[in-house]
Amino acid sequence: MNSEFSSPHQNSDSKWMRRALKLAVKAGEKGEVPVGAILVSPDGEMLAKASNVRETLATPIGHAELLALHRGSKKLNSWRLEDCTLYVTLEPCVMCAGAIQQARIGRVVYGASDAKAGAVESLYQILQDSRLNHQVQVTAGVLKTECSQVITDFFQSRRDEIKKEKTEKVYRKRASVLVVHKNKVLGFNAIDPHSGAKYFFVPGGGIEAGESPIVSAERETLEETGYRIRIFAETEFRRKYDFPWNGKINPCDTVFYLAELAEPWHAPTEIKDADYHKGVEWIDANKIDKVFAYNKDILWAVQKLMKVAKKRRL
Repeated sequence: MNSEFSSPHQNSDSKWMRRALKLAVKAGEKGEVPVGAILVSPDGEMLAKASNVRETLATPIGHAELLALHRGSKKLNSWRLEDCTLYVTLEPCVMCAGAIQQARIGRVVYGASDAKAGAVESLYQILQDSRLNHQVQVTAGVLKTECSQVITDFFQSRRDEIKKEKTEKVYRKRASVLVVHKNKVLGFNAIDPHSGAKYFFVPGGGIEAGESPIVSAERETLEETGYRIRIFAETEFRRKYDFPWNGKINPCDTVFYLAELAEPWHAPTEIKDADYHKGVEWIDANKIDKVFAYNKDILWAVQKLMKVAKKRRL
């Protein structure tokens, strides 16, 4: 594998990489991960250019490299791109490296390495694997600093935006409780009034004025399930998350608790609550990963409390 400084194509490599960088920057401005790619013919002419469009087109194959290969093949009316050079600002992933190998590309030049997904050098060496029927010449690190900075700036900007959004959000204060009895979890079935999506909820709801989270959790459990519970106050923890419901995204600041029944167990009774409430149920604890998969934050909270419940042998 060659470096920028040892490449006999150093001047032209820098020229094409700078053009690819401009494509990457434009992609970043559109909310795409900033990656640009340019396909160059053996005689030094640009055959195709592309940037990431995965978010724009909502497709997992919207990578700059794949688009450049596709457009170049259409222009040449051939899937074989022998002796062509592909310039890309970020080390290609497994998907793109596979396509590059299949296209019989002669040479790949990339800027920044990708320690998490790179399939040319970082994680795999697909393009130079002697077990495959075609190997590709690789030059790495061309304008590495500039290419890396574009990626770094993009993700830092995204993190800043997320922090700002969280700061500006108005969170609804809630309390939820995982009630466990003999390795079963208490909750109720519900249907989203807007989307019709089906859910299984643990008891919980908004904390009313003058209520403590524990009082709220006890009240909501009684209203939604008909059971009186005993909360383990020491299991309290908070989680902020967004939950889509009734056509809106609802920011939630929820206090979670573990609880047990404060009365002898009995079968669920009919509950007349909100229209979306479709019946109380006890589910097996071994089903929680599937049942609560609709929201990663709620699933995480349930899993966390379930571990405590097992230690307490509830």
